[in-house]
Amino acid sequence: MQTVGLIHTLEQCLNRMQTVGLIHTLEQCLNRMQTVGLIHTLEQCLNRMQTVGLIHTLEQCLNRMQTMGLIHTLEQCLNRMQTVGLIHTLEQCLNRMQTVGLTHTLEQCLNRMQTVGLIHTLEQCLNRMQTGLIHTLEQCLNRMQTVGLIHTLEQCLNRMQTVGLIHTLEQCLNRMQTVGLIHTLEQCLNRMQTVGLIHTLEQCLNRMQTVGPLF
Repeated sequence: MQTVGLIHTLEQCLNRMQTVGLIHTLEQCLNRMQTVGLIHTLEQCLNRMQTVGLIHTLEQCLNRMQTMGLIHTLEQCLNRMQTVGLIHTLEQCLNRMQTVGLTHTLEQCLNRMQTVGLIHTLEQCLNRMQTGLIHTLEQCLNRMQTVGLIHTLEQCLNRMQTVGLIHTLEQCLNRMQTVGLIHTLEQCLNRMQTVGLIHTLEQCLNRMQTVGPLF
């Protein structure tokens, strides 16, 4: 039909093939399009499938791509979705991955995001998690410890100060007590001295009196 000029576009051809019953499934259709050289890449194929109305949602598209073996791993899938412009932000990506059941927990998601290079530093990760996944410092700290990003209180304290979550020693001390990192005044004092927050006995005494609850 194309040879004699009866069919000029892939859309026309596809419509015809479906009308006369030559193509019954998307798989068959895709195979045909690839066979005659009309579709060379997944991006082209995806664009076409969306154009002719065969794929209406990302979920449908993802299911199809996985069904016919074009996408084998989440990494491949994520890369493809970003390539064709379906996923623009990490938030969108995470929502999608959760929607289609690929990512069930923040730990899984964080591991995946690190694997595909979307999250390179703890600061970036923390900023993203604050965007709506993590609402409190306690939650954030628990998560960071769970996935092994924070191993010591010193690291944790330095990070919290770096990203501006903790502005004063009082805030920091309260938080550390809340999450159970500091259990005794001795531990607290040793830690504060270790990270350089308390330099003199006068400062130490003033601080300890200020926060009171430790006595």
